[in-house]
Amino acid sequence: MSRPTYAVVHCASEMTPLAKVGGLGDVVGALAAEQARRGHRVTVALPAYRALAVPPGWTRRRLPGCEVPWGLGMEPAGFELISPPASGDGADGAPAAGGGSLEVLLVEHLGERRFFDRAGIYDDSARGQSYPDGAERFVFFARAALQALARRGEPLDILHAHDHQAGWVPCFARTHFAAEPAFASAATVFTIHNLGYQGIHDPWVLGLAGFGRELFHPAGPFEFFGRVNDMKVGLAFADLLSTVSPRYAREIQTGGEFGFGLEGVLQRRAGDLRGILNGIDDATWDPARDRFLPHPYDRDHPHGKAKVRAALREECGFPLAPDWPLVGTVSRLVDQKGFDLVEQAEADLLRLEARFVVLGAGRSRYQELFTRLMIQHPHRFHYRAGFDERFAHLIEGGCDLYLMPSRYEPCGLNQMYSLRYGTVPVVRATGGLADTVEDFDPRTRAGTGFVFQRYEAGEMVAALRRGLTAWRQPAVWAELVRRGMGSDFSWRASADGYDRLYADALERVREGRVPTLDSVRARP
Repeated sequence: MSRPTYAVVHCASEMTPLAKVGGLGDVVGALAAEQARRGHRVTVALPAYRALAVPPGWTRRRLPGCEVPWGLGMEPAGFELISPPASGDGADGAPAAGGGSLEVLLVEHLGERRFFDRAGIYDDSARGQSYPDGAERFVFFARAALQALARRGEPLDILHAHDHQAGWVPCFARTHFAAEPAFASAATVFTIHNLGYQGIHDPWVLGLAGFGRELFHPAGPFEFFGRVNDMKVGLAFADLLSTVSPRYAREIQTGGEFGFGLEGVLQRRAGDLRGILNGIDDATWDPARDRFLPHPYDRDHPHGKAKVRAALREECGFPLAPDWPLVGTVSRLVDQKGFDLVEQAEADLLRLEARFVVLGAGRSRYQELFTRLMIQHPHRFHYRAGFDERFAHLIEGGCDLYLMPSRYEPCGLNQMYSLRYGTVPVVRATGGLADTVEDFDPRTRAGTGFVFQRYEAGEMVAALRRGLTAWRQPAVWAELVRRGMGSDFSWRASADGYDRLYADALERVREGRVPTLDSVRARP
């Protein structure tokens, strides 16, 4: 039976291969490409960053600009439409044959401050400072993107907003743009990629967005402990909500370290919230075809992994003997990712017969930790600051174990990359990590990795020790690796979940059950 196809617009602050800071870019880029392959007509609205990396072969077309309402005045916007080459094989984000299409609407700010014509996406990395006008940048992005879509006049089925940077999209669609023909029958969906980042600003931003201060009160959608919260705005106005793993959808309703003050909102909208596990781009992340690996391998021909491991060991300057397992990590170096546990466990980690490879940047505290460990123990630790795509793939392909001890993890992608590359994950049982990694049982030999429950350094080290013990048993290890490499985390299954979400959202629109400014006032 054929699936229905939709005209979908994703509004997001990142999309691979054009602009990426973290997993959001990977998810938006891969989901949009998979939906186009399925026959959907897909547009991604994206800020026109100076650092945008448009691949060769993409077509570019200027669209008419416009003035965007901005408080009591107007701000100028420009637009460009870009599209990947219609290669028919999905390369570089292009859709395969199937009747679908993929294009990207770039939103420019042409005002004096040039919101997106800056060195970084969210911050000035050279100074280590976030841009102070984040509220203005993304309110403008949301309103300008909808204005461009309205002016094009093409009917839409789904407006899909991602994370707090696009939180005003569902709001504007149901208020300022409610009478626009292009949005007349469109449903809105809001996806939480990480509730820990919410976009919280002083109340004056409400005026820029075109709303009066009479709406700023605890029973309404805009007030959050005396400030405006972009994430809350998206949660209040979207027809349906989703997040990026089933377990995380449950966790964020519990408060504490998961809810970040929005658990009450999420509890009241629990019936509207779906947990859809992210997929991975299994064309890019495929050890049999990975252009960054010196030797290909796959589940049925695993011998090339030993050669990749040797290449990684040589690049890190590790000695040939003793032959200890390599433990890798590619991550933002922030508390959420569990690096305080690594810091606490330093002495215990140095007692393990293992070597560690870390790639990433973030808090200076952790960068200094790994830099010191590499200087003091060059045969045990290798650290590379920043992000290096080639080296990230080499770590996934060349390591034996992958450490991901997150305090919380909405979904996580690297544990899924690791399983596909035969690199056994060691993870904490939270969010998407718990949904994707099954703890190894040495009695039954079931499982795909090593999972610890409590957020404690000792628990993390114990899980690593279990992994090192299994590595010393070649037959057990080979079976464990093979089982993990057989996991299927492609976007095909995840896209099915979004198709169902879209169908449910459109049904609500047809029934007239959509949020309005009046209806959401009763929702905190």
